[in-house]
Amino acid sequence: MWFILTDCTGKPKTIEMKCYRITGGWLAILVWMIAMAVSGVGRAEAAVLTLDAKGGRQDTAGYLERLDDPDGRLDAAQAANAAEWQALPGGLSAGFTQATVWLRLTVNVDSVRTGGWMLQLGNALLDNARVYVDLPAGGWAELGDSGEDVPRRDWPVDYRSPVFEFNPATARNHVILVRLQSKNALATRLDIWPRLAFDNQSRREGLLFGLYFGFYVLLMALHALFCWFTRAPLSGLFLAYISVGVANETLSLGLVQQVTRLPVQWSDPILGVGIAIGMMLGLEMSFRILALDTLYPRLVAWVRRSTGLLAAVCSVLILLGHYGLGMPPVQAAALLLMTMLSLMAVYLLWRGWRPVRFFILAFGGFYAGMLVGFLRNLGVLPVNQITEFVSTFSGMVHMLLLSLFIIGRHERQRRANERRQAHAAAEMAQEHSLRLEHEVALRTAELRNEILSRERLEDELRASLALERRVLSEQRDFVAMVSHEFRTPLAIITASSQQLERHLEGPLEKSRTRCGNIRGAAIRLLALVDEYLTDDRMSEPRADLRLQACDLHALLDELCGEFPPGRMRCTRGEGTRWLFCDAGLLRVALRNLLANADRHAPIDTCVDILMRCADQQLCIDVGNVGEFIEPAERDRMFQKYYRGQNAQHRPGAGLGLYLVQRIAKRLKGSVALTGAGGPEPVRFSLCLPR
Repeated sequence: MWFILTDCTGKPKTIEMKCYRITGGWLAILVWMIAMAVSGVGRAEAAVLTLDAKGGRQDTAGYLERLDDPDGRLDAAQAANAAEWQALPGGLSAGFTQATVWLRLTVNVDSVRTGGWMLQLGNALLDNARVYVDLPAGGWAELGDSGEDVPRRDWPVDYRSPVFEFNPATARNHVILVRLQSKNALATRLDIWPRLAFDNQSRREGLLFGLYFGFYVLLMALHALFCWFTRAPLSGLFLAYISVGVANETLSLGLVQQVTRLPVQWSDPILGVGIAIGMMLGLEMSFRILALDTLYPRLVAWVRRSTGLLAAVCSVLILLGHYGLGMPPVQAAALLLMTMLSLMAVYLLWRGWRPVRFFILAFGGFYAGMLVGFLRNLGVLPVNQITEFVSTFSGMVHMLLLSLFIIGRHERQRRANERRQAHAAAEMAQEHSLRLEHEVALRTAELRNEILSRERLEDELRASLALERRVLSEQRDFVAMVSHEFRTPLAIITASSQQLERHLEGPLEKSRTRCGNIRGAAIRLLALVDEYLTDDRMSEPRADLRLQACDLHALLDELCGEFPPGRMRCTRGEGTRWLFCDAGLLRVALRNLLANADRHAPIDTCVDILMRCADQQLCIDVGNVGEFIEPAERDRMFQKYYRGQNAQHRPGAGLGLYLVQRIAKRLKGSVALTGAGGPEPVRFSLCLPR
């Protein structure tokens, strides 16, 4: 709510991301402003102010004394002799009071200066202001009578606020008495200027006011054109909001009264009603920015009616001449509404309501400045430059942010409307396209089904082709294995049987050797057939495990007996005798591990077998001295039909380790190469669950 407190001091009141930081920043700024306002209190006791004609403005804060005259009957002499004078820490801040207030200031004039000094009161809305100075021979001389009750042509100095000429004839301590009356908030500063400095300041102030109000005039003109061409409702509300605010500001500064000679009978009612209207417009702008109508429609309607009724009653009181009765409720309502909206904004920010982010940014500092001005008008904070001008910058920023928000919001809505229209056109085109697509879909349904059936047939053909290629590859590998591995044992059997047939009467030892060769070749053939049949059995999808209690010690003893005595060296750990598993598959796996170690171990070495328990598994480690296995070959050792470089010149079909791995997985276990040969043994570890 903008320009709510502008009538009370005659100075500009309000020309003013994860959003918690913005809220905390505004609170920190508010605390800082109050602390600075309170800290600039001046001296605890009134002292003598030495006037400096060569300097600029001299602030009388800390040098003033105050006397309250409830009935307004004291003259200058009686007021000067009163005993109730109290030192003021800063400017005068008496709030709304019907009493007459006297100010006393003692100044030291060290030498008589040409042009003298100017005594300036900061509040342009004082009803009556009279200044007296003591005479050397005793008594008091009146320097002038000013204020809204005095016609402007009779003011001692033509200025927007009361100003008095002080041109002492002698160099000494002078006592100055200021008699003040006002139905507005009685808050003002008293500044003393050298005459030349005051004239220069007046010209600078005129330029600043021109720039200051020129900014608002330009902003209002811009939004008037914007409202005319766009018919945006929020732009019209903002135009009324800023127009009423600027009108209130010019009246509170006394600029309108100075230029037009508008009497107080008109200026005060216009200002009071304008402040009440500004409160309503500010409240409506806050509701629109926060979009509270969508969240709490009943609460918003009740607040609108209550605030409107209060503003109407207070406006009637002001128009009837009871300004002191009509304005305090408006300002109290303004403070209450600012507090309510601030608490609502914090709550909605916690709830994640998006519009509240801009509200905190645009209204946070503005409310802080308004609160400082309100506390100053009620006499809680002293009157100084900080409390008088703190709301100026916040008001300008507030209005600028609102202007940008309104224009940006209209642009976003315009783009949204364009998108909706484009979307509607796209929907119409889409509906037409859908009708065409439906007709095309009906006509192409059979073709699509035909394509799907052909795709399924192609997939089946691809799967059959892949299966055929895999079977053909396995057949080639099997034929190569058979042609290589079966040929050698068969050749041995054939050659040994021919020698036996030719030399039936030969030595018995040679016959036994030939029989042993035949037996070894037959065992090798049987092992190859057993490996192939085992692989074929495990390829059956419904092959069941034949689980039973297996005596591992007896099984290893039996398998070790198939090799020359002393070739296998077995070490049995504790608890390694029994295992519940498929004994047939385990036999094939262990026999392949032992045969693989025997095939690659030198003749004069032993194959070490270690049975151990590890956690919940039983592990069988088979190790032998062997050549170093390259790292590139270690991952391929368990592939079907794969034979490494170290096995190229040794018998084997490339099925042994492949079968060991398949059997280990089938029995819920694992097999791994744990030793790579060279300086360490080649070691395979078969681990099965106990």
